[in-house]
Amino acid sequence: MKTFEHEWIVDAFNEHPTFHTKGMFGGLAVYVFGRQVLLLVEPTKSGRWNWHGVLVCTEREHHASLQHEFPALAPHDVLGKWLFIDSGHDDFEATMEKVAMSIARDDPRLGVYSKAKKSKR
Repeated sequence: MKTFEHEWIVDAFNEHPTFHTKGMFGGLAVYVFGRQVLLLVEPTKSGRWNWHGVLVCTEREHHASLQHEFPALAPHDVLGKWLFIDSGHDDFEATMEKVAMSIARDDPRLGVYSKAKKSKR
């Protein structure tokens, strides 16, 4: 699998027994505690999008409290249900270190449960 520039973010919780990753939308989806918590994104070779940063997976009801705690996060332009920080943002590293620590503490505002796949009949 492709290596992503900002995989250091998961160091805070990558030893947790529920931690795993998988490819998603050309990015790296990060799961822990049974929830998808992050999506690391970089520009795609196809040019389909030029996102470079991290999508923080959350429900819209948590946006305000998360943005209060982590002011550098903003709703993503395309995937507005999740918060985003561009890797070029001045507070990128500090913000993502704090977000990662919150994930490691199992902050219930961070992460979304995958919807069950419908079985084929």
